[in-house]
Amino acid sequence: MTDGDWRDGGFRQRRPSVETLAWVAASMGRGSRVVGHRRLTGGVCSAVHRLTVERRGIRTFVVLRQYPGGLGLRESLAKEIANLGVVAGSGLPVPGILATDVAGASTGGAPSLLMTRLQGHVDLHPAEPRSWLTRIAETAVFLHSLDLPAKTFRPWTDSWIAPLDGLQVPAGARKSAVWKTAFGVMAAPPPQDTAVFLHCDLLPVNVLWSRGRITGLTDWNSIHRGARAMDVGHCRRYLAALYSPEWSEQLRSLYESIAGVTLDPWWDLYALLHHDDSQPKWIRGQVAGRHPVDVPGMTSRIEVAIETALRRLG
Repeated sequence: MTDGDWRDGGFRQRRPSVETLAWVAASMGRGSRVVGHRRLTGGVCSAVHRLTVERRGIRTFVVLRQYPGGLGLRESLAKEIANLGVVAGSGLPVPGILATDVAGASTGGAPSLLMTRLQGHVDLHPAEPRSWLTRIAETAVFLHSLDLPAKTFRPWTDSWIAPLDGLQVPAGARKSAVWKTAFGVMAAPPPQDTAVFLHCDLLPVNVLWSRGRITGLTDWNSIHRGARAMDVGHCRRYLAALYSPEWSEQLRSLYESIAGVTLDPWWDLYALLHHDDSQPKWIRGQVAGRHPVDVPGMTSRIEVAIETALRRLG
């Protein structure tokens, strides 16, 4: 593998291959050429570059996502391409597809997706946290209002959580009884809830901002229809891990106030319990130095969020 390697759980591609740059140029129209490229921060399982394409004296920025060959991630890319087609024209700030090469036939074996560039950047240092959380809640409410097709979410086929007997109290837990109580709640069948359109990866690292407003939603690999509390819960899990359980709880309160609904605590717990001993490594890779990551305190903060959700069950 000459163009990149694996470090800290993520693929670090130094530069797109010559074949890839030729494919991009051909995809952008006759006379196009790639005159610049920059690796974007974050991606854990893929390499994302901003490319500068020049054609007839006009320069355009585009975004290239590539998966390393031989890692069995073509299916993930194919899903993202299909899902971007679902959300195109929905009113959500999503990238447009310019070209695809799922097989990697023209890109040196690297499955590739070429997209329009969205304005903005990932903001993990909000100057006004409540306003920041409010914008996320508003975007989630709008997302969940969309009548778009997607498969129904089936909780125990989720790849992140094994069957119930595989759930384990994380090593950093302070109150193992809290986790075991939550595992017990998961033993009950999931409650029926109104199925809405879900992003299923609505995390702060997948949201782009410019001048205090959200300008982009990225990483469309996992859309489903299911309980809205899962999207909010996954974001709450991330907020508790990276910031505080108070921020996590504030998002729930804001969402419920804006949407005029009460989030089901069972589904909220389901999302929160996706935290395990592997999560600090993944989050550190996704954050990629853009915010301090307090790994030792991460599990205990999630634990507080879980304890709060358990109290809501009554």
